[in-house]
Amino acid sequence: MELYKEEKTNAEEKTKCEEKPKRYCGTVYDNDTGNPMASVAVSNGRDVTLTDERGRYTLESWHKAGFVTVTIPSGYWTSKYYIPVSGRETGYDFYLDKLEADLTDHTFLQVTDSEIGAAGAGEWIEKLRRTVREIRPAFIVHTGDICYIDGLKAHIHEMNDENMGVPVRYVIGNHDYVNWGEYGEALFESIYGPVMYSFEVGRIHYIVTPIVYGDVKAKYDKSDVTAFVENDLKHVSPDKKIIMFSHNYCDSDETGFVLSDGTTRIDLKKHGLLACVFGHWHYNYLNEISGIFNITTSKPDAGGIDASPATVRSVKIRGNSLTASSCHYNDFKGAKPPLGYRWSVSLGGNILYSAPAVREGVVYAGTVDDGWPKNCAVAAVDADTGRVLWKYRTKNSVKSDIRIVGGRIVAQDTEGNVCCLDPGGKEIWTTKLRLLDPNNSSNRITADEKHIFCGGMQEAACLDARDGSIIWSKKLSGGNTSPAGFVLWKNMLFVGAQWDKLYALDTASGEVLWTNAADLLHNFIMTPAVYKGYLYTGSGNRLYKIHASTGKTVKYKEAEGYIFQSATTPYAENGILYLGTANRGVTAVDMESLEILWNFETGRNLIYTSPYVSGDIATVDSAVIPMGEHLCFGASDGGLYLIDKKGRLHQKYDVGSPVNQTPVVGEDFIITADFSGNLTRYDTM
Repeated sequence: MELYKEEKTNAEEKTKCEEKPKRYCGTVYDNDTGNPMASVAVSNGRDVTLTDERGRYTLESWHKAGFVTVTIPSGYWTSKYYIPVSGRETGYDFYLDKLEADLTDHTFLQVTDSEIGAAGAGEWIEKLRRTVREIRPAFIVHTGDICYIDGLKAHIHEMNDENMGVPVRYVIGNHDYVNWGEYGEALFESIYGPVMYSFEVGRIHYIVTPIVYGDVKAKYDKSDVTAFVENDLKHVSPDKKIIMFSHNYCDSDETGFVLSDGTTRIDLKKHGLLACVFGHWHYNYLNEISGIFNITTSKPDAGGIDASPATVRSVKIRGNSLTASSCHYNDFKGAKPPLGYRWSVSLGGNILYSAPAVREGVVYAGTVDDGWPKNCAVAAVDADTGRVLWKYRTKNSVKSDIRIVGGRIVAQDTEGNVCCLDPGGKEIWTTKLRLLDPNNSSNRITADEKHIFCGGMQEAACLDARDGSIIWSKKLSGGNTSPAGFVLWKNMLFVGAQWDKLYALDTASGEVLWTNAADLLHNFIMTPAVYKGYLYTGSGNRLYKIHASTGKTVKYKEAEGYIFQSATTPYAENGILYLGTANRGVTAVDMESLEILWNFETGRNLIYTSPYVSGDIATVDSAVIPMGEHLCFGASDGGLYLIDKKGRLHQKYDVGSPVNQTPVVGEDFIITADFSGNLTRYDTM
């Protein structure tokens, strides 16, 4: 198997281009019988034609053509689905193997944004192989960002048809356009083949298209992609549904599903579009709009940009319907807590970042489901017995904290739907907020007695708590979402927009009072803490002290060996800041000097959530909260901890599943939510 070609000289490339023929001719055969196959689609990357009754085809030449590809029809497969074009006109023949299995019902796996280097993939690749053995997919698709020259050369050795035992297909990402050859796609094409092609499995027609921008100038542009898709769709049987694979969602049209180059406009909804499956954002997110699915997935090896857990995704097809999708979080399996609790109840789905709230003996919790069908809700549980009192189904995952405002329960899902419920679970009002690119939000909302501050880090909003009406809405940036919470202080609302800057907004009007992106302050996973007029937060390996009124950085300090990229909320007391980290458990910091005072390390993660952080790490996403003379927090190792304020262990509860959200503490109990979807009460007396 040829894994990659040596780089050609400019002269050789020029000669090759000059030798391109006027047309490409060939025949498509059934490899078992040797018989020619009629009505099979073949493409030069732009034009698409069908084979005649003798299996023959002719394609006109195209100056950008790099390959002739065959659209493998349902019931067949081949690893040799493309042939590089050369100076010859004939001999572009394809031999398709007939499948023994009926794949009308099938499953595929999505891997994306693995971003490996010369050292290779690491431990996640073995976990992927275990998932392949468990799921037995029809194929694996990698939706881009293999990453740079070394990664592109290494990845094919880690994940290919032979060592995975199933077909593997690759999509080009923006970081796969590299300085190798005469154009950005050249190295990708030399290893992985064409960037535009299609294939069929069962009653699904899959189309692969490139993102048309990257780190190096692309050969193909939007008009090329639009032309290929338009021509490809002409030959799709009307009984088949379409699934699009690309590195980004559909042409910056995440909800309309329209592909356009400014001249040609293709409404994919009219062609039987079933799903757009993409990467790029490093999020776990699935939403459904009028029967069409947006599906995107986090990295397989580390937390996503928005602190989505590392995962690969399975998508189950039954006929021409998408019936299920699941995230496979490395090899972590959900579990019930071991004994030692008063009660434990499963709420279904997962619980991630959404801190429960307690009022009058009832615990309210939000659940997450980044798969399909959705199993996400706001649930009410009797704090004494653990009995589920009611569930309010939300359209999508609830990653935001639950807020209680005037005796009402308020929550926001990842699609920007804000709901207000009475204590019995009856809906009082709902408000749909506008979310900008990308169309989801995982940040944690906040509230005062009369207002709900919610929305996303690209556009924040203030709602009237009485009826959900929008008082103001403010577009902020092109930043990403994250679990960092909105923070109220006096007349100011602090919003940390991931990969952008820290904002202070006027709570009455939404106007921007100040911003701060100085000294590498642009990563916001942590929720800032306010103490005596100062904001304390972390970004990368730096801690910051910021004047809350002016936004000026008073001090920042690098902490060698620490990564402050967890979803924690620090706790401040007597001049000491207690906070979780991405890699070293909990630490205490002197609030004047920003020096590390001590560190308490938890165990190794069961899942990875912190952006770009993996390996032998100890993440604490939970807030650190006081409980008497102790500090309480959950950890990604599946533990619930009580430590003293010198960093010494007092008590550990083995929850058995990551605790990435803040526990609820009372005088003699702790109620914790875990990633397996359990709500558990521990009595401490």
